[in-house]
Amino acid sequence: MSRNKEIKMAINLVLADPHPVVLDGLVHLFKNRDEFSIKSCVHDVDSALEAVLKLKPDILITELIFKNKTGLALIEEMQRNRVRTHPVVFTGACMRDVGVAIDMGVQGLVSKCQSQQILTQCIQSVYAGKRWLDKDLAINMVSTLLDKNTIHASLPEVLTAREMVVAKMVSQGLPNKKIAQKLLITEGTTKLHLHHIYQKLNCSGRVALALHMQECYLR
Repeated sequence: MSRNKEIKMAINLVLADPHPVVLDGLVHLFKNRDEFSIKSCVHDVDSALEAVLKLKPDILITELIFKNKTGLALIEEMQRNRVRTHPVVFTGACMRDVGVAIDMGVQGLVSKCQSQQILTQCIQSVYAGKRWLDKDLAINMVSTLLDKNTIHASLPEVLTAREMVVAKMVSQGLPNKKIAQKLLITEGTTKLHLHHIYQKLNCSGRVALALHMQECYLR
């Protein structure tokens, strides 16, 4: 007689990094752990996309810096193909690229300065449908914003009424699709509004905009 036992499925992974040493380290980290299953290891963006489309893993662990194409281009292609694989960015990239990744909706980002435990926690959180931005990246992001001396002008004097609504929705964590649905506009129009907002407020992306909005309304 079989007992009702909860069977834990392994999290299927594709690993993508241009550096063999890093890939070897990731393989060593995950290969003997029952909660993870490595499906492929690749060194470039094209191979990563091919592996994701063919194998349909739960998580893609990827760097943002590659030789010919960027990890951001890889994530964009994944979104265009509507794959269910969640990218987890494990990177040493600059804060600008990290900000763009966040703006694209990437749920998990970990600095290569972090420990193996932090990376595994991030993967498990993203697999569970949560967001994860490690504290080092968050601190560096804030420092970058402060270094840029973002102009804290009165928002209503800088943004149009519609841009104000979009900015507030972004600061509340709403993705472009939800914003478009609520405002009865297309996602393309939403992106155009965001482009204008980022330019006017000198923000690099969603995190920068959220911090800007918070500071303006708290001061």
